[in-house]
Amino acid sequence: SRGINAEYGEYQTIQHYFKQINLRMRRKALQITLQGIKRINMSFCPFDRYAGTGEVRDYYNAVIHPMVKKSNPECEINIAVKHDNSEPKIHLEYSDGDERSYNPRRMSIQQIREEIHVETRRKLAEQNIPLDYGVQWRY
Repeated sequence: SRGINAEYGEYQTIQHYFKQINLRMRRKALQITLQGIKRINMSFCPFDRYAGTGEVRDYYNAVIHPMVKKSNPECEINIAVKHDNSEPKIHLEYSDGDERSYNPRRMSIQQIREEIHVETRRKLAEQNIPLDYGVQWRY
């Protein structure tokens, strides 16, 4: 018998394995802020045979996380599932009226998240607003 250690590596039980995955997801969620963003519109076609739909789903799952949502509860998050073989899109509207569109076919989800993070930090710095991830730290 191979045992649990052979299947899950360093993890002792399957519960410990899923607990560690949950902690990793929470850490990733802490890196996203919706502060300064007014609206996020995402669209994809699930029957599209090209890449990009998974990135839209991943970004959607990241921004609807409760800790991320706390950073700006007024931010509208919309997702449209289309059936017309259209390209997947992530469209952001900032609170100052600036709009940005990202095409997940040409960029990875990590590149999209980094660009959004850099742009958000730049806009908040211009307005002298401190960056808030929506998390209350306890020391």
